[in-house]
Amino acid sequence: MMPSLSLSAAIARVARVAKTGRGRTGARRASFASLLPAGGALWRSLTMLLLLLWPTLTLADIHPRDTLSPAADSADISAWFFWLYLWLDVVIFAIVAAGFFFGIHRFRKRPGQNDDPAMDLHGNAKLEIIWTVIPTAIILVLSVITVGGVFQISADPDREQRIIEIDVIGKQWWWEYDYKGYNFSTASEMHVEEDTQVLLHVRSADVIHSFWVPRITGKRDATPGRDYPMTFRPFNVGGEVKEFVGQCAELCGASHARMGLKLFVHPKDGPNSFEVWAKQQQDKAREPVSELEQKGKQVFTTKGCVACHSVRGVAELTQRSQSTGPDLTHVGARTSIAANVLPNSVENLAKWVKNPQSIKEAALMTNLNLSDEDSLAVATYLYSLK
Repeated sequence: MMPSLSLSAAIARVARVAKTGRGRTGARRASFASLLPAGGALWRSLTMLLLLLWPTLTLADIHPRDTLSPAADSADISAWFFWLYLWLDVVIFAIVAAGFFFGIHRFRKRPGQNDDPAMDLHGNAKLEIIWTVIPTAIILVLSVITVGGVFQISADPDREQRIIEIDVIGKQWWWEYDYKGYNFSTASEMHVEEDTQVLLHVRSADVIHSFWVPRITGKRDATPGRDYPMTFRPFNVGGEVKEFVGQCAELCGASHARMGLKLFVHPKDGPNSFEVWAKQQQDKAREPVSELEQKGKQVFTTKGCVACHSVRGVAELTQRSQSTGPDLTHVGARTSIAANVLPNSVENLAKWVKNPQSIKEAALMTNLNLSDEDSLAVATYLYSLK
């Protein structure tokens, strides 16, 4: 029976050898195989394979950035190609390994065998043709399939079907989304509809960014002065709103790592549908009710916030530029702030308004040096804008 070895025990033994350079006896440097349980080579190999696969085998849920759990047609194509190449590599490896071990076993030197030289296969035209033609054929077939997949991912949307068209603008360090035909803008949280074509026009207002939602689609650079289209169709979500996370995938400055995003897929019908959400976004901002909300609105409109931010029905920018901040008309309805850095709450909004640079390094939002009281009032007002 194979001796048991827990994962923690194996890790401890690896750490001990890495630190001391010696095994338990201390007499010599331990070999890699000595870290495994005693037994045959097969059991040792299987144990090492289990240790390598342990993190994958113990993951109960789908990782938010798991590209192999696609939630849209574009990501599904990419995942299909990954599995195609992976299993093809496995088959090729198995064939090569089988031939290798067969050769070792079949042509090994046996007891009493003469020391005759091995048969010389140099110049064997038949073998050289075989191991040239077969790889060439595989590469040609894969090339045709891959090019077809590239064209499929980059194909233009069908204009005869419904399309949700969004301008995606990367800014240091957040994302702006302008919904064409709906006349409203949101920030860092995109909302789309299940089983409906989505056409993005990706560009940048400052430096090069890269839009990426791993379970929805591949990466697309956002470059100043250029418009890059991206098309995908989300899968059905079963009547619920599903959330997917993304990230800027191009180094774009000090807070690149804090330039996250979310994408929400809505059902077509019901109270959680995309059209219901879009109608809510088209409404003007609600009026403040409490005394603290009223004070927050006053601070917001008089302390310089309206120089960069719009709140429809309160203060709207007539012209947007590189320095324009997010539209805050319904900021209270968002699940996060500062490009998915903090959960959306009055407390976190107050921290952000008070000192943006303490939350996000080199944030371009102006620190207005508001008092704690004014920061709380503004945060309360903004959080009420749902």
